Formats: sequence, C-alpha cells, structure tokens
Amino acid sequence: MIEGRHRIFVAVPLEPALRDGVRALERRLEEAGVTAARWIAPGNLHLTLRFLGHISPAQLSRVVRAAHAAAAGVPPFQITLSGVGAFPTMRRPRVIWAGIAEGASALTDLAARLDDALARERFPKEPRPLQPHLTLARIRNPGTITGLEAAAASLGAVEIGRQGVTSLVVMESLLRPSGALYVPVEEVPLSGHEK
Repeated sequence: MIEGRHRIFVAVPLEPALRDGVRALERRLEEAGVTAARWIAPGNLHLTLRFLGHISPAQLSRVVRAAHAAAAGVPPFQITLSGVGAFPTMRRPRVIWAGIAEGASALTDLAARLDDALARERFPKEPRPLQPHLTLARIRNPGTITGLEAAAASLGAVEIGRQGVTSLVVMESLLRPSGALYVPVEEVPLSGHEK
C-alpha cells in the first residue's frame, strides 16, 4: 500500500455456488491441458465494474458515495456465466476469462451508471465501455499456454452457472507476497434489495 492511500475497485461479488461452478470449469480446462495458468483464488473471484487504483481516504469516501448513487433505482438482476475466452487473443493469452451470457447488458448499464456517478465525484471517466467478463486466470508467459483454443472450442458456450446480482461492493486490494487480499469497504445493495 502507498502510505495513506487505498488500492480500490468496485465489483459485483460472486456467490459461493457460482464460485464452485467456476472451479469445476477450471478443472475441465486443466484436464484439457491448460496447466500454466495462475488461477484466481476462489475467494477473490468477482466481476469488476471499475478499477480506481491508489486513492486517498477523501477520494474513497467519494467512491462510496458514487456507488450508492449508481445502485439507487437499479433493481436486482440475474447473470449467467457461459463460455471461455482470452485477452488479448486465445493464441497469446494474458488473461483467461468466462463470459457473461444473461445479464451482460444490465452489468454494462450498471458500470455506466457507476462511471457517471464517479465523474460527478471528480474521477475521470472510463475511456471504453465495460466488456463484462469474469477473470479466471492470469498468464505470466503466454508462450507456456497450450490447448486453450481447443479446450475453449470443445467447451463451446458451456453454462458455468448463474446468480442474482443484488449489490455492488467497494473493495480494497491489499497486495501481499502470497497474492492479493480483497477486503470489502462497503457493500451497496441495489434498489429494492435488503441485505
């Protein structure tokens, strides 16, 4: 952590049942030969709406305010995880991800509302719209990954699982030698949902 600053992002948390579905998919990918990936720890799985980086405590208060403004008036909705892809390409992946089938437009709309609310709190707007996805793994050396293209093709649009989106969470990322630890700062329920 930079002294007096917090590494912050805003995300939709994953329910335990969906995490189990993701873990099952990861096992299928490993069985298909995708073995050099650094899988995201199950407890760290989330759908990022906006990464803000290192910000001051005063800015963090403004992020929480923006999260409340973005969630106001948005009813809970369903998402379905389906299919596998990679950034920048399947042949030279840096990130392996699961796609969002049902609920992708609702997630994109929520991210746009958050971006607008953050802009009102004097944060710069995101230059590109959200591409809804769930990061499954990061790849240090893309040349070490083999079999991803074939595995993704064989899995097709396999449904990984579904869940309701009832809140968004302002999270702090604490970087540790053992990996990142994500600590909720504030959970913000979507309109019409009680915690």
